[in-house]
Amino acid sequence: MNKAARNLVHLVFFYTCIEGLVINMWYPAKLPYIYKDFAIIAVYIMLFLPNLGRLFSPSRSANELTAPVLFFSLVMAIYLILFGTGLFVGLVALKQRLLYIPLISVGYFFLRSEDDLKGLLSMLSLYAVGVAAFGVYLYFTGPDGLRQLGAYYSAELYTSDYLLTTEKYWRVPGTFTSPGQYGAYLLFNGLIAVALLMTRAVLKPWKRIAAVSLILTILAMLVSGSRAPFVLLTGSVAILLLLSRKVGRFAAWGLVGYAALAFAFGFLGPGLKDRFASIAAYEHFERFQRTYFGQLFLPTLLENPLGSGLGVATIGARHFSQFREIELVESYLGILAVETGVLGLGTFIWLAIAIGALILRVRRYVLGLPAIELWHALAVYVLFTILILPVSTAIDHAPSNLYFWFSIGVLIKLADLEQRKRGAERAAGRRYAPLSSRALQ
Repeated sequence: MNKAARNLVHLVFFYTCIEGLVINMWYPAKLPYIYKDFAIIAVYIMLFLPNLGRLFSPSRSANELTAPVLFFSLVMAIYLILFGTGLFVGLVALKQRLLYIPLISVGYFFLRSEDDLKGLLSMLSLYAVGVAAFGVYLYFTGPDGLRQLGAYYSAELYTSDYLLTTEKYWRVPGTFTSPGQYGAYLLFNGLIAVALLMTRAVLKPWKRIAAVSLILTILAMLVSGSRAPFVLLTGSVAILLLLSRKVGRFAAWGLVGYAALAFAFGFLGPGLKDRFASIAAYEHFERFQRTYFGQLFLPTLLENPLGSGLGVATIGARHFSQFREIELVESYLGILAVETGVLGLGTFIWLAIAIGALILRVRRYVLGLPAIELWHALAVYVLFTILILPVSTAIDHAPSNLYFWFSIGVLIKLADLEQRKRGAERAAGRRYAPLSSRALQ
């Protein structure tokens, strides 16, 4: 990957942090929704045009994903042509399904060493300081904070929830178009901040930035009102500590979390405390049951096993159709079942299993990495994302789609770099051993 493409990748990650705010300020214009996509397509052209054959299979390890990716892409193309409900509606759905998958290769070719990964994640942690601080700022200003910037879309959409009492409050969207997207952003960056703090190979100035980022991220996650990201971040950090064999730090991290929550409850008001306490409410278990078993795939597949066409359940397609024509499904697998039936759902499950199996297989090559915590953090994020797809639309919207697919390529590349390093060491040992033995004779 040349320098221009690498700089463009950094720009894409930076723009993702403020994309929702740009969309808000220019709403109802539709072009801001795809500014980032134009940049991603430019990266694809700069990277793949000279090497078209390496689009989906940059290495032997990544070859394991080639068949499910190509088959899934073929299924989506067929449904666009034969089952679509409208050209623009279908193209939006097709973009959400396929445009970001080649980021696997972008992540792979972007990485030349661990230093590239540390540099990118450190910059993301720095960006998160501003994004999280802006969310906390909006918590106190309410929708007026967005209106003053000309961002009326989210302000008007969520004003009905703005009431700072012990019962409810305005769910802050931050620099995104919804608190759900904001929570997804904070989940990823909170995990990255923890990994940077745990990694010895990260310089102290960046660790300080990561610490500030983590504190602000926790505060912003609370004011966003999205409870699932907070639970997932807690679970991800726990698994990260287990994988890194630093169980003794559980107590230390527990105290840090307790202190952060105590400060947040006192600083941000009683409404936030009640919202946080509702995580343990039984209604969420009932909702999980309804979503998992009701919106997953069985009822839909029994009713319409061939699906209803691309865009029918893609929330982004509402901009090119009437909102009442969109089926609201709170599950990525459910969306696939509604739109593409058995064929599309089955091929994606094949792809998801292949991704999970590949990550678990290549982990043995990276156990000696100085920055193993960063690899583990991305691996935990990818695997958790796959596991929650039955009850989440995570990779059907920004920024999770970018983080998910790009991280897969990074994980594969780090494993490949270690395999090459070990292979070179073994080759060097075989080459020079005979010379040593003859010299001793």
